[in-house]
Amino acid sequence: MNSNIDGAAAQPRFLVRQWQRLMAVPLGRLLRWLLWVVLVLLILAVGAFTLYVLLPASTIPAYEPIDEYVYADQGWGTQMDAPQRQLWYYTPQGTSLPQGVLTTAMRYDWFVHLEMPFGTARFADPEHMRRYRFLVDPESTPANPDQLPVGFTRHFSPAIGEYVLDITCSACHTGELHYPRADGRRVALRIDGGQAMHAFTDMQRGSFAPTLAASLIATYFNPPKFNRFARKVIGARYPAGKSALKEALWSTIKALLETGQNNPLRHLYPVREGFGRTDALGRIANTAFGDHLVPGNYQVADAPVSYPYLWNIWKFDWVQYNGSVSQPLARNVGEAMGVGAVLRLTDTYGNPLPKDQRLDSSVMVPNLVRIEHALQHLKPPAWPEDLFGAVDPAKVEQGRELFESHCRHCHGPHVASAAQQQAEAPGKPGPWAQWRIEVIDVDHIGTDATAARAFIDRRYDLTAAGLDRDEIAGLLRPLLVRQLARDARYRLREVIDGRRALGMDVTLLEALLEAYPDPDSQPQPFLPRDSFAAIELALASPAPTQAPPLPWECDLDCHTDWLAWDVTGAEADIERQLARLEPASLTEGEGLNLLGLLIKNRYYRENGIDYTRQQCIEGFGTLDLPQQIAGYKPRPLAGVWATPPFLHNGSVPSLYEMLLPPDRRSKRFFVGRRDYDPLHVGYVTEPDEDGTDDGFWLDTTVKGNSNAGHGFSADAQTWANHRADPRANPLPPGVIGPAFSDEQRWALVEYLKVHRDPETPADFQSPDCGLPGVAP
Repeated sequence: MNSNIDGAAAQPRFLVRQWQRLMAVPLGRLLRWLLWVVLVLLILAVGAFTLYVLLPASTIPAYEPIDEYVYADQGWGTQMDAPQRQLWYYTPQGTSLPQGVLTTAMRYDWFVHLEMPFGTARFADPEHMRRYRFLVDPESTPANPDQLPVGFTRHFSPAIGEYVLDITCSACHTGELHYPRADGRRVALRIDGGQAMHAFTDMQRGSFAPTLAASLIATYFNPPKFNRFARKVIGARYPAGKSALKEALWSTIKALLETGQNNPLRHLYPVREGFGRTDALGRIANTAFGDHLVPGNYQVADAPVSYPYLWNIWKFDWVQYNGSVSQPLARNVGEAMGVGAVLRLTDTYGNPLPKDQRLDSSVMVPNLVRIEHALQHLKPPAWPEDLFGAVDPAKVEQGRELFESHCRHCHGPHVASAAQQQAEAPGKPGPWAQWRIEVIDVDHIGTDATAARAFIDRRYDLTAAGLDRDEIAGLLRPLLVRQLARDARYRLREVIDGRRALGMDVTLLEALLEAYPDPDSQPQPFLPRDSFAAIELALASPAPTQAPPLPWECDLDCHTDWLAWDVTGAEADIERQLARLEPASLTEGEGLNLLGLLIKNRYYRENGIDYTRQQCIEGFGTLDLPQQIAGYKPRPLAGVWATPPFLHNGSVPSLYEMLLPPDRRSKRFFVGRRDYDPLHVGYVTEPDEDGTDDGFWLDTTVKGNSNAGHGFSADAQTWANHRADPRANPLPPGVIGPAFSDEQRWALVEYLKVHRDPETPADFQSPDCGLPGVAP
């Protein structure tokens, strides 16, 4: 004990001695020493800045010269300024940079007038933006007066009294293919709803985001540069307002540098995303739960995915690569959260907000509805024979037969029955508008499992926002109850149709269906217990002891088993689902689902949106309940030729390689050129001829980048045994079909150039949801 006391007493004496020594140093010597320290630090800072900005800025991808722009006819017209195209490109959705910070948001005029870190060239100059692989139209339009890239727009912020830069969904979901005509003129074919190639979220030296930050810093510290910037931003009142501008600029720089998920020391994104990819769900979750809630929620996001193409997705019953989201508005609100919508989850001190004030969001719901309605009229692009060459009819026919035999059963599309459509999306105009999308387990499909499993394995704590079990149950129970009530009616219809086809008497069941209450007739959902009990008696089937498994193709027996299951068992299952939800440890899907519900509910409450209009706004009455399956969806393939590279993580460069056995696919290939290869159907995967084109080499041996799986690689005997008895002879993991001959591969590639899915009827009109400024 005495030694501890002596040691504690010695500490102040030591500090006093050090202070005395410092004070004994002559003042001039001390100042010289401090000056040298400052000088060395300044030299190191300038050197690091130059190394990080100046040199990389000279090695960003080469400018791709274009002589002619062509806009594919996808239902929006073929002119650059077609109304729906301009709506898609430049309708703001309420986002900002830095992500989700309102008072420190990047002003629109700042971005327009910002200069490069070194020199006076404009950062947002179209040629410079194109080098980052953003798409920039050849001319300005009323919706885009400053000729910014597609998806770069603005919205007015009353909180700061200025327009802020808004990045909308078209920035990541619009593609372009480059190809020379016979006369040598280079053509850019615009693919609306296609896959972007930029590296918007890449934080490597020389990329968009670091260079933007460097431009802001250089503008702040370089007086001549700042004065030029201030004159353009302030306008006629200059020099009044310079000090306020400088203060606001510094606040934005600090916010950019302090954004936790972009801190390189956290190593949250160990797999380089590169061009055309981002870990979308991981970044959305890190933004919503880390940036906006608590740093402890930051999770390593090591599963980059390509930007998916969007035509026909409004018909899918499940979207996202892992088939996790069913409701259109929920999908779009989640996207807005990830790009930078403002969310308020806690007060200044980190305390939960009052429930009626929580999640004051900048998400522009009416604009998301407008964008969604535009996408409902977007068609897949048709193969342009005048540009890429005519297809071979004989190969197309051979490929069609192979597609029907080996691809159709997964990729469909599989049109829902009338009963299923009414249960899942009662507001849709008919079964033709509801496509069933099966999610294939990763152990079967064999493709890189990182993204699918991360969605389930990552965990987030939402207790700091004040969420508890009771509130979670209050949000989800009504949806689960309505789903159960809808599902019972749907399955009763299927049983009636199935028994009638067998010649069985269905008079009693038809009467029960006629008397079954409409699950959507009132805002508060309910379970029609009398109807359930009567259905069980009419079926005269023994009730299973637990919920029957529901296979992808549910036949008469499985529908009957489900209906025979006692409703009290179904209700108990709902309560078990709710009891498993722990607010301190929610999966990515659960957490994002709850935030989306809170954002939507606040919007409805504040704007007096009744239940009928809510169903329309959310998308045809689809319920916002996610599913969590470690797998990926095989989406319909119309227009797939325009969407390289392939697989969810962009790890296969061409359609031809998709049909090769996985061990014969490219292990490493270049990404960063839009030059199209119409033979193999993909992008050119080597740098340009002089080797100066700097891009990104995708290494498929890295976790998250694997190009394994989806293999047509079964030998003849394995395939024959499987076809004879699939249950007794399952294919090995990752193998989905026989090894094709090269002739068969080329035939399938040729067919996929012209493959079409059922098209939307010409007289279809998007619903009018009664929102201001939103028309069908």
